[in-house]
Amino acid sequence: MLSKRLFSLLKYVSKEDKVIDIGCDHALLDIELIKSQVVEKMIAADIHKHALEAGIANVKKNKLIHQIDMRLGDGLEVLHEEEDVDTIIISGMGTSTILSILNHPYCKRINKLILQSNNNHCELRKEVCKMGFKIVEEEFLTDHKKHYINIIFERGQEKYTKGEYLYGPILIHNEEYLQFEIENCEKILRLLPKNKRLMRHHLKKEMKQLKKRIACL
Repeated sequence: MLSKRLFSLLKYVSKEDKVIDIGCDHALLDIELIKSQVVEKMIAADIHKHALEAGIANVKKNKLIHQIDMRLGDGLEVLHEEEDVDTIIISGMGTSTILSILNHPYCKRINKLILQSNNNHCELRKEVCKMGFKIVEEEFLTDHKKHYINIIFERGQEKYTKGEYLYGPILIHNEEYLQFEIENCEKILRLLPKNKRLMRHHLKKEMKQLKKRIACL
């Protein structure tokens, strides 16, 4: 059964998208994309042999071996020059890993990025936007008491404020997400030694700004 975390990504894929799922693990998302007739064919890749083998077994079990092209390799290196892929899905990785994957010549041919990073979302927004993308969708969700953020980028240019890079141009208007950030600040404050005055000051200032944003919603 597909987890809530992975299921949340389905709606961002369109029928016309030519998709590669990088870091496909057991290929559960890819199987669901095909079975739900979201796309007819796609590529699924993983750098880990055992994960890919498990994915291949799942694909064969669901009789989708001719629709999901399973490949072992590092990110976009698995693609050939003549292939026409325009959409990338990456979930379950950190921002530094995602950015290293996207730092590949093939990425210039990509029109859509469906990204679910584990950390550093501000850096992810900034760096991906530098690559010629804009943010079109964002989503905050909880799955088994863990929190996730989906960020969808498409080709284009958009100017963002410091706050929009930090919290997201869409999530900055999401009360649930802003409350989550306030709670994070409170947790850090409780653990932070009292002599860390400057850091405590910045956290309190951030909490105040977040509360103001919620009040304005």
